[in-house]
Amino acid sequence: MIRELLPFFSCTLVVPTEGLIAEQARLLGIVVIVQNIPLIVPLYLALPHMSNEMDESMRSPEWKALLLLIHHEGPNVILTNTCVHPLPAIAAKSLGIPVIWTVMEAIRETPHTAMSVAIFERYSDFIIGISETVLLPFRTATLLPKTTLIPPSWDHAQLNADTWPEQRQIRRNQLGISDGHKLVGYISSAIFEAKGLEHFMMMALSVAEQFPQAMFLIVGNPVDNDYFERCLDHARNQQMMDRFRWIRFEEHVETLYPAMDILVVPSVTIEGFGMTALEGMVFGKPVVVYGSGGLSEIGRATGNEAFIAKTGDVDGLFTRVSSLLGDDRKLNDVGTHNGKISISTFGIAVYRDKLRKFVDALRVQQYPSFHLVRGNTPLVYLYEAGELRPFVTERAFLLGGYQFEDVHQVPDELIDGLPHGAPIGEPPVQRMTRRKRRGTQKGTRFRLKKAMKKRSKSHRGGIRRIQPKRSRRRRKTSRKRRGR
Repeated sequence: MIRELLPFFSCTLVVPTEGLIAEQARLLGIVVIVQNIPLIVPLYLALPHMSNEMDESMRSPEWKALLLLIHHEGPNVILTNTCVHPLPAIAAKSLGIPVIWTVMEAIRETPHTAMSVAIFERYSDFIIGISETVLLPFRTATLLPKTTLIPPSWDHAQLNADTWPEQRQIRRNQLGISDGHKLVGYISSAIFEAKGLEHFMMMALSVAEQFPQAMFLIVGNPVDNDYFERCLDHARNQQMMDRFRWIRFEEHVETLYPAMDILVVPSVTIEGFGMTALEGMVFGKPVVVYGSGGLSEIGRATGNEAFIAKTGDVDGLFTRVSSLLGDDRKLNDVGTHNGKISISTFGIAVYRDKLRKFVDALRVQQYPSFHLVRGNTPLVYLYEAGELRPFVTERAFLLGGYQFEDVHQVPDELIDGLPHGAPIGEPPVQRMTRRKRRGTQKGTRFRLKKAMKKRSKSHRGGIRRIQPKRSRRRRKTSRKRRGR
């Protein structure tokens, strides 16, 4: 998406760590900033404590650093990616910046799904979904105008289609797969239970018994080793491990898909889209899937309804894979069909047209000029030369020709994080209360009286003032008053 947005925007990519995405972005001339931003997984899972976790994250140093980063970059619009990444959206809205929120996962259906959707509604101006499945919770009267469907795509030129026959031979040689074998593949970047490897194994063993020429390739990194070993135990128990191959990770998928004859995507969870299934079609392979969310959408959009099995139906997978392995002509025809229709339905030309229409409708504004700001207190600051200068008094603010309606409220974290400069205006003259003023006057009279006495004692040539002698009764009264 960022690559395709470059003709319209100057893009900056913020990533949590260095990696492949950061490397590819820099090659495109995109500015990359590495900064950790906490993820809020309960928002995607629609769990009741999602708000508490967000509040806790907004008290962390990372939240303060995020606000300062956004203020330093001064973007016109912020694109926040995935359902577990709300903090950039919240920060942007608090600073008055438009937010595009791209949704790639299907929010879980729980009693708290409405609460999760309300957060997206509050902190987004536009929502881009990669499938109807992920947009389904947002198809409400208030959110519908915000939503846009833009399925993912790829640059076909980068797949080097002219090298596929060569890559097929190289890979199959490496895997020990002969020309007479039919290779059935399973690919998942991370292997865990929701990705359905166990279903693939059970299907594969049934296929292996019926088709001696069938071999099986597993590609992916196990994140749950116990689950992964349990899956392999199905083949170990039937003494069929020699029919399976495993590759943990492959960066260049264009060297893997050509080696396969059929791709199976048996996800048992609701997939937001199912890019693996689309990739298999792009490489001209028949693809058998479970009808889980976006996988079903891809199957229907490409005319592959016949190869969609009900989620969890292992026999359904077996039947569909067997129908392809038993008919070479059908196998080739389905693959050829998929290679063509995947491009016409989801190719880069289609993607660019959808993205261009979205950009044309996008309301972009200048980064807010925070000339006058305040936090959650009445204290107003003038932001200039990278510093916040507080107005000491309301009079100082008004004498500067400023108006209170021009003051922009920002998070306290931004106020605390920016450097503070010299105050503007003189501190107000403190007025004394009547009691305090009387005390001060009394003290002044007392000091003057002492000074006069001291002066009269030291004055030898002048006229001394003689006090009249007080009566005995008056002296007693004075003593009583003094507590003597």
